[in-house]
Amino acid sequence: MSEPPPLGRQRTFDPPSERLAVLFCVEPVVPELLEPTLREAGFYVEHAADREGLFALCGARAPQVVLLCCEDAPAVTTRLRGEASTREVPIVVVSPDEDDRGHARAAQAGGFLVVPFSATEAREVLAAATRKRRVVLLADDSPLIHKHTTPILEEAGYTVVSAMDGEEGLARAREEVPDLVISDVEMPRRDGYAFCKALKEDPRLAHVPVVICSALGEAADLERGFDAGADDYLVKPVVAEELVARLRTLLAGAGRAVRERILVVEDSPSIRQAVAQGLGRQGFQVDTAADGRAALERAMQVRYDLVITDYDMPHMDGFELTLALKRDQRTRDVPVMMLTARESRRDQAQMRAAGLTAFLVKPFAVDRCVAMAERILAESRLFAYKLASSVYISEGARRAAEERAARGDLGYVRADERVATVMFSDLVTFTQMSGNMEPRAVIEVLNEYFDRMCPIVLEEGGDIDKFIGDAIMAIFEERRDADPSELRAVRAGLRMQEALSAWNQTRGTAIHMRIGINTGPLVRGDLGSRFVRRDYTVIGDTVNRANRYESNAPHGGVLIAYSTYAPVRDRLIVEEAPGVKLKGVAEPVTAYVVRGLR
Repeated sequence: MSEPPPLGRQRTFDPPSERLAVLFCVEPVVPELLEPTLREAGFYVEHAADREGLFALCGARAPQVVLLCCEDAPAVTTRLRGEASTREVPIVVVSPDEDDRGHARAAQAGGFLVVPFSATEAREVLAAATRKRRVVLLADDSPLIHKHTTPILEEAGYTVVSAMDGEEGLARAREEVPDLVISDVEMPRRDGYAFCKALKEDPRLAHVPVVICSALGEAADLERGFDAGADDYLVKPVVAEELVARLRTLLAGAGRAVRERILVVEDSPSIRQAVAQGLGRQGFQVDTAADGRAALERAMQVRYDLVITDYDMPHMDGFELTLALKRDQRTRDVPVMMLTARESRRDQAQMRAAGLTAFLVKPFAVDRCVAMAERILAESRLFAYKLASSVYISEGARRAAEERAARGDLGYVRADERVATVMFSDLVTFTQMSGNMEPRAVIEVLNEYFDRMCPIVLEEGGDIDKFIGDAIMAIFEERRDADPSELRAVRAGLRMQEALSAWNQTRGTAIHMRIGINTGPLVRGDLGSRFVRRDYTVIGDTVNRANRYESNAPHGGVLIAYSTYAPVRDRLIVEEAPGVKLKGVAEPVTAYVVRGLR
């Protein structure tokens, strides 16, 4: 490699063996400190004289890393992240102000160096920023957790460093300087709270996001976690997709430049500024208002994830603001935290009755306020996740997951023998029809179809087990104070056919459906990998035959087995269909086409 030019000069970058580092610094001493480390790491350095020169150089050279030391480094980082050519380029922000670390993280910088820094610190930050796979430290005393979680993280593109307790975790963190830490709470030698606090007190590790992942899920547990400095808190058992999504949110902003948006309402300028700055350092978007009336106007225009408000304010106090927010459909679900000097039991009861999420008694430390905000938002994310996931999993799967969480045993597998009624519905020739449609149009038609069918199944007490293309598989089990499962399944099938006929009246092209129903013994339980992905479903000959009855059903009809017909024969009007041949069944069977209900 030829000798690089003197500082401040550029040369044509050509040899493919050299990695390019672009340096934009207004402080002349910083390049002198950085260049030896960069050369030692195999980089050739080119300097940008100003912002526009930086953008032009990055666009033309495709650097492996960009280092910024300027007052507007977050703004420069944001612009680089917005350009396709530099969106994935690692960026290291260099600053003499430790407070800029939060701004650098909010702008998705890959590293942060505080001036003055040692060569060792520069090497560590540079290595962490430029390595292709981010490193996640997993601290948990359960070998099962490591066996389950490590493959998930590795498949998501992370390198995993393991520790079996908090003491080992702290040693490994100081050795590796990971990009993120996941920690259990109940561990020997040093528990998760103490481990997290030690990380945040170490200047070299304070910037590393920490996710506490524990079976302890009470509000007090979450509060202790955020008091210790945790950036997020997950309650075991954790769904793999949720864990990876949370990590990506912390490491890369999940496509966002900053975290949740918070409105701080306080008539005291000093308190308002202190709280806003404390939240801003954690990467939150923060807006402020000096009274309740101004805050309400802003909340009607901007969607906030949290409102933090004082109680005693002019024009509209915090209590009135909370009531107004909870009465409006647009803001009723936004959590509200109150800052107040009122701590009597009557005042607290009044605040809760108004819909308050939490309150903090004055005087308070700003760190305490930030910790409470983190806890409230973590609980809000957890609730939103549960609400969203409820449409992706069946009711039976949800109950099974809750039972598994209550047991606290990730390896537990449930399998129960029971008698139930299984229903299959399927659209006729829809596969051929969809071949002539745009993919988006196919999805829109199917979703509109499911929007009409699925509520009927639920109204009749069925559990939608899965969708198989355009097919619906539903389970009807016996319930107290309800009609027999056979009757509810048949009634659901007839109502679905009626709903489809009504929908066809509004469509240019009619579609038809077959429905098959069978009752009998089956096994319901966890099917899949114990550590990666499971379905809570049913298996057995009863399920297979229900599918075969659907295949033999007339277009627009409901075909049921004798086992379904016999218990409720007095309630049904049927037409006997003898000699039905079911695939995989040696002898023909007698089935029944349902014509109506008595």
